[in-house]
Amino acid sequence: MPASTIVASGGEFRLYGDSVQTFADLPVATYTVTFSRVSGYSLHQTESLTPTEEIIYGSHASRVERIVTSYSAMDRSLGVILSGDKGMGKSLMLRLLAKRMREEHQLPTVLVRHDTPGLAAFLDKLGEAAIVFDEFEKIFSNEEEESQNQFLSLFDGLSTTKRLYVLTVNELHRVSDYMLNRPGRFHYHMRFVYPDPETVATYLRDQVPRVTERQVAEIVDFSRKYDINFDHLRAIAFELRMGESFAEVIGDLNIKRSEHTGSRVEVHIIWKNGGTDVFDGHADLFNSGSLQTINDWDSGTRLQFRVGDAVPSEDGYQLPEGAFTLTDLRDEDDRASDGQRDLRAAAVTLRRPPKYSIDF
Repeated sequence: MPASTIVASGGEFRLYGDSVQTFADLPVATYTVTFSRVSGYSLHQTESLTPTEEIIYGSHASRVERIVTSYSAMDRSLGVILSGDKGMGKSLMLRLLAKRMREEHQLPTVLVRHDTPGLAAFLDKLGEAAIVFDEFEKIFSNEEEESQNQFLSLFDGLSTTKRLYVLTVNELHRVSDYMLNRPGRFHYHMRFVYPDPETVATYLRDQVPRVTERQVAEIVDFSRKYDINFDHLRAIAFELRMGESFAEVIGDLNIKRSEHTGSRVEVHIIWKNGGTDVFDGHADLFNSGSLQTINDWDSGTRLQFRVGDAVPSEDGYQLPEGAFTLTDLRDEDDRASDGQRDLRAAAVTLRRPPKYSIDF
């Protein structure tokens, strides 16, 4: 039987059967980019990116709304970087965004998962689409200059075709400086923070039927001492639903903490003479009984306390008067030249500094 479809391109004719379909635009679906050294580039349809969680926590929904609205208002391509540690909710937000763009802008989603020759040129041949680079810095190494820089002109948004470019990044320091702090290439850089105590409590009440407020308070206190992400919360909630005690199971969960350096804390001191001081250091906030020491060599101050004496508050952990000691670390010459210091404190507060999931 003769071929029903004959396609000519660049002087080359290809013959196809009657199953071949032609489209003016890429159908609205989700695709992965594939490459063959023999036949070149193609797109393979895959399962659509769709959120699986019914309840969305944090600022995901409002951020997705901002991106969707901005894409509508812009007359050029829009670039978005989502950066943060694994388990912070970047993938969930990506699924939310892809679904919204399919439904409201009829944009197909194109997933880029491999670094292949001439990739940027191929992507620029696509029509209007949401092009997603998941774990961008892992696939495209910044150590090889052209691996990331090949996309600079594509991300500039100067193409005649409008597109949405989305990068998820775990390690921001591995991303080219030509992409960071460049709103012309990436209008948004959305950084993911660890869930705050209120979000932790809400998550537990939603996900664990009949959870007690004592259990919630115990895990919220844990979250003040350790950076808990949504993967951690999901595992903890599962164990609670199984009837496990948080105190008994936490040591067996695959949740890592440093046994040596402890957590970074800020020390806020209000002196009785009206002055204030702020310095930081490390303390093992899990070890309630051992004596903790934080030295600030710039001011010449040593703070010693036991975590078990600290009282949780909205600001962090308050050390009651008499539950800490402050010592002058200056040498004799400095004491002689600068005089004695009044180390009587009216209040000492330990705070975990607000921490994004990456350093920047």
